[in-house]
Amino acid sequence: MKNLKHLASIALLAGTLGLTGCLDNDKDPIEYPPAGYISIYNGAPNNTGVIVFADQNQVNNNPLKYSEALAYSNFYPGKRLFKFSQSNSVTSLLDKEFEIKVDSVYSMFVVEDAGTLDAVLLDDNWSQTTAGKSQIRMINLSPDAGTASLLIDESETPFVADLAFKSNSDFKGLDSKIYDLTVVSSTGETLATATRVELRGNRVYTLVLRGYKQSTENAKKLDLQLLTNYIHY
Repeated sequence: MKNLKHLASIALLAGTLGLTGCLDNDKDPIEYPPAGYISIYNGAPNNTGVIVFADQNQVNNNPLKYSEALAYSNFYPGKRLFKFSQSNSVTSLLDKEFEIKVDSVYSMFVVEDAGTLDAVLLDDNWSQTTAGKSQIRMINLSPDAGTASLLIDESETPFVADLAFKSNSDFKGLDSKIYDLTVVSSTGETLATATRVELRGNRVYTLVLRGYKQSTENAKKLDLQLLTNYIHY
């Protein structure tokens, strides 16, 4: 469980809340209503952009396009119905209910499953950050890549093993340095690579496998994207 000061620093980093008063020991702390914190990422390759609603409250003004993310923002706790629609349309592409807990941090991923939208909500449960290590997890958002594993540099032992579509690993620590990343299938076929990726200390990352392995003319190809969840300054 992350404490309120830690949650405030996440929100401040994301630019969603002005919580500097919470971090100033010379002033009385400001009381904020109970909330959970969610970032939202669009990983649906054929989606042109979504407007997100939590119950009747609109979350974003501009369409969230493929491979884009909304920074952490606060949401009232409890069971919330999330609605995803196209811009300037009242037709819902997806309605899905999630339970938001007080003082919890989440990432929501919009995905494409058999041609329709779906969404998954992950607990962002990382450990205390340190200057010498980064923390990273992986999520498989490719609808057709099958089971995927992550190899680091020349190691033949997967750093993350056997992630099915819409599944993720836990956050794991890596020394702060530059790495070569290779994602392979269950048969050892190379699915995607990223070379000279710098992972810095005091940072938390999510590595996203996204797109289609069997790409058509208009489909987004399979590749990797590194998201930064948190930076401790």
